[in-house]
Amino acid sequence: MNGLPEHLGTIDFHNHVYPGADGRLDRHRAEALLEGSQRLGIHRICVSRPLTEKSPSPTEIRRANDVVLEAMAYHPRFVGFCFVNPGHASEAVAELQRCILGEGMRGVKLYHQHVICDPVQRPVMAWARETGVPVLMHAGKAMDRATRRRQPRLSDSRHFVRAATMFPGTVLVQAHIGGGGDWEWNLRALECRPGTYIDIGGSVVDAGMVRRTVDTVGADHVLFATDGSLEEGVGKLLDAELDEATMRLICHGNAVRLLRLGGA
Repeated sequence: MNGLPEHLGTIDFHNHVYPGADGRLDRHRAEALLEGSQRLGIHRICVSRPLTEKSPSPTEIRRANDVVLEAMAYHPRFVGFCFVNPGHASEAVAELQRCILGEGMRGVKLYHQHVICDPVQRPVMAWARETGVPVLMHAGKAMDRATRRRQPRLSDSRHFVRAATMFPGTVLVQAHIGGGGDWEWNLRALECRPGTYIDIGGSVVDAGMVRRTVDTVGADHVLFATDGSLEEGVGKLLDAELDEATMRLICHGNAVRLLRLGGA
């Protein structure tokens, strides 16, 4: 088998689109993503354009989200997520209203500007709860000094456990369990603490990763994702040898429920 079975209707919950030199959607890269996903049996692709600076401005963020809106207009297989910086609370909420209520994006994307349990997140989390959209948060347990220097506010599973208590009712998704760092530590921190979701994206393909994630948080809280590592994402899921019902949840059912993709 070279990809995921077509009947699963797989949704990639975490991927990205990028601007070209002119600041608009790089259509060549977007088309390559569409073609690669199609070959691997991925039907729909959730995309965002997060900025990695310490505190991107509202203007920069609006431009980044406009790239995602271009992707959504370019092809219906793209499902948009709205990136915001919670440090600019009123502007962040206004941008969520523009992109999600006004333009049809389906989720919130946060990066490492603030940890997920920082009180500064409250306006964004409250808006997501009231609107019923999921919050996908860049996450990991960095073990090397270089990453810790670059991302001093990187959220790990302990932060997610706290956030689940701080922001009850908000759907929290921990990004790319296979994104690097100590993924086993992250899972141990979640044992016996169900409630948040995890996507299996990232380039790390350690044996047993997907199976361990399912066993720790439950199949109904795991989401298929690649974060750009298409072949790796498909390969490690297939290698887990999960049963049909579990595959349906991870590849399609959970994402459809969170994103409210009726008829998808």
